Amino acid sequence: MDLTEFLSQSMPSVDLPSADPIILKEQEELLFQHWINTHPNEDADLMRLRLQYLRTYVLKYPDFDGTEFFLSEEAFRHYLNRNDKMKFTFLSEEEFYNHRIIQKAIKDLGLLPEPTFEFILYLWAILKKWIEYGKNERVADKIKRIKTRIDENPQDTLSVDFKVGSKHFHFSNSDFIKVLIDNFAKSDLLAGGLVEKTKIAKREADYILITTLLENLPISRDKRKKGTFSQAERNFGLSVLWLTGELNHYKNDDPTQFCSNDNNATFDKLMRDFKGKSTPPVFGEL
Repeated sequence: MDLTEFLSQSMPSVDLPSADPIILKEQEELLFQHWINTHPNEDADLMRLRLQYLRTYVLKYPDFDGTEFFLSEEAFRHYLNRNDKMKFTFLSEEEFYNHRIIQKAIKDLGLLPEPTFEFILYLWAILKKWIEYGKNERVADKIKRIKTRIDENPQDTLSVDFKVGSKHFHFSNSDFIKVLIDNFAKSDLLAGGLVEKTKIAKREADYILITTLLENLPISRDKRKKGTFSQAERNFGLSVLWLTGELNHYKNDDPTQFCSNDNNATFDKLMRDFKGKSTPPVFGEL
């Protein structure tokens, strides 16, 4: 019996009339307490510490059946499978804690190391699967992301390439494309439920990973100027890419020149190349 089935039989259902964040947080805490009570072998304090940031992130994506919102057990499933995820991603807790640059950046950003590592592990395990095996996405969700991107950048020009057999057709009437996308987003077409599997490029995965971390970790940004990143954020992002193996280096290399202001250009170019791109939520097991 999996956790979802167990909870549905042993815990009263929670009626959530709306996705009120306060209600969701209160009910998630009850769910956490219930999970701990039914898993006495788990260290409750350690689990709470490690999942602190991930639990907050998961709360942004409650399940909805059209009438009610249901809390996700995604954070708990992650905790049960964390060792397997470390083997799959090759992320090392020892390397993370010994990496002095990321530890200093975490401190400077007002974060805690334990839940930061867990959040990185959760996100990178999913993104690595997207790189290697592809990801499933509903057509309606993809259209919604495109529309959000258009709404945020109304002055951008649009074009569409169609391929029919061996022939390509290029269409560049921005206004007409916007009308089509807007109508599709507002309608309830059967095509919206179709699922498309797409692979993601490693560089785009890097951008999604760093952006998701910086946007969802409880970072103190008092000294950050609008539209820029602090040096601590840059060092943090570069260090994450080092730990995931996305920055090319040899085993015993000194990370200083890779993960500090000596390598700001790498971080800034990554952010610049994908600037304005709406990123998909990194959530759920494949």
